[in-house]
Amino acid sequence: MRVADTIAHPRMRIIIYTLDKHYYVEFEAGPMKQGFRFSKEQTGGTEGVKQIVRGTLTDNVEERFHKMHADALEAVKEAGF
Repeated sequence: MRVADTIAHPRMRIIIYTLDKHYYVEFEAGPMKQGFRFSKEQTGGTEGVKQIVRGTLTDNVEERFHKMHADALEAVKEAGF
């Protein structure tokens, strides 16, 4: 796996990795990460992956990060810390 490209975003780090048959897109916000794998045959290269990522996917990922953060805080609270 090697870095193919990055996508600028004000609140997340977005990295596109290339694998043999897939592109792997990693979203990182603070201590949390989310990843998606897309077939190279279906995406049309890194520019196609960028189009996919710049759609509603990024908004959904950001919403999921907020939920993940809330879940982590709740888990810490429930554990008594």
